[in-house]
Amino acid sequence: MKWKIAIVLLSFLVGFGFILWRSVSPPTIEIRPKSDFVLDNVTVFDPNLKKFSKLSLEFKNNRILQVRKPNLENSKEFEGMTVTPGIVDMHAHLPPHNLLNLIPYFSLLYLAHGVTSIRIAGDIDGTAVPYAKKGIEDGEFFGPKIYSCDAFVTSGKPRWKNSIIVNSPEEAAEAVRILKKKGADCIKSYENLSASMIHAIVETAVKEGLPVIGHVPFGLTYEESKIPDVQHFFGIPRPNDLEKDSVLNRGSDWRNVNDTLLNDIVKFSVNNKIANTPTLVASEKLLLFADYESAKNEVSVSLMPKFYREVVWNPTIGIPAYREIGKDYLNDHVQTAIFKKKSLVRKLFYAGAKLHLGSDAQQPFVVPGASLIHEMRLFQESGIPLDDVWKLATVDANRSNQNDAAFLILEGASPDLLIYKENPIDDLSKTSSLYAVITQGKLYMKKDLDMMIQKFREQQSNPLFEFISMSLGKIALDRQTKEFKH
Repeated sequence: MKWKIAIVLLSFLVGFGFILWRSVSPPTIEIRPKSDFVLDNVTVFDPNLKKFSKLSLEFKNNRILQVRKPNLENSKEFEGMTVTPGIVDMHAHLPPHNLLNLIPYFSLLYLAHGVTSIRIAGDIDGTAVPYAKKGIEDGEFFGPKIYSCDAFVTSGKPRWKNSIIVNSPEEAAEAVRILKKKGADCIKSYENLSASMIHAIVETAVKEGLPVIGHVPFGLTYEESKIPDVQHFFGIPRPNDLEKDSVLNRGSDWRNVNDTLLNDIVKFSVNNKIANTPTLVASEKLLLFADYESAKNEVSVSLMPKFYREVVWNPTIGIPAYREIGKDYLNDHVQTAIFKKKSLVRKLFYAGAKLHLGSDAQQPFVVPGASLIHEMRLFQESGIPLDDVWKLATVDANRSNQNDAAFLILEGASPDLLIYKENPIDDLSKTSSLYAVITQGKLYMKKDLDMMIQKFREQQSNPLFEFISMSLGKIALDRQTKEFKH
């Protein structure tokens, strides 16, 4: 009798395990990119030259076989469409690789919005990038080319599991060498570092041929840190003007930032060849906390799994650093900071300083892919001509990632390209006419990518998936962000 009960119990556990596995498994990929195709009679936009050219591009085995004049005799599928370089997100993140397996979906969201390369500004537990790179390279799922800073180089109590803790300039320099051996594409200088530690990181990274991006730590100024690529405009408000040590305050307490300081920052940036990745969209999206219930139904936000909308970005139980932001703070601080940041972006651009577009996806209401298009719009609103915004978001970003080949329209090249039914160069609203995406010479039809997104959304709305994600999501959030409280 006991063995019968054991068999029944085992059968139940196996069956439940199978149902559980199916509920969290990504949808089966039923489409494949094309390696052989012709873009006949298309208009190719070159952001470098700000020039449009009528061309026909024939691809064979994911490479350009021939570049020729258009064939005007026969109508082709892509005829009359506009071709641009692929867009690059210079401050991106992916979720950890865990039971919910969201990396294939996030990767798909980037690609479906025309983002063909991403720079991962820190892999919070070290599981996301290896899994994403392997999955994309093996064709298990679709996504952009990935550049990664890997671990956070930090001091004191680490905020993220994937951190290298340093306590001296010598240890900071050694951290760079460790990351170089691991295959990192860049170095993320993070929190609690002294100016001497940061300078040791930069000096060693230059020798190792690695770019350095980073946060200006609390207590230091932009000028003291001298980070080569400053993220989020941290360090511009003077330390005494910050109400407290919090990423929210460091990004929003700009009330005492005046034109004199902005002009000094511009001059310092130009003289010291400092780049900035302001992630304006991450600041702008904070304003959605003013009406959280409506924010959950915003078009791009609705693309995210329910537990992001209901847990991760919840103003009461969500990411600790963003809990309980009052409407007065949003109006008096966040809104003011956005206005002044746009002014700084404009000043930096016209002074010839280097700028990058990044989204900081997974911050509140910042959705992979869609938010980079929003960032382009914010750069335009700052006063940068739209064709220059395209240049910053494409060829300039790829050049910074040492990926110049991404927009080579030459025989033998495997470029990253976007194909639009309508010309988006003078009107970003026409990015919604995206028809196809080419990444590393592989052609993905937008309708197919959208179909896959819909399948993911159906899977994520499955009651069992929602139960698991909502039940475990809070536990995972608390574990991942237990030190990210300020």
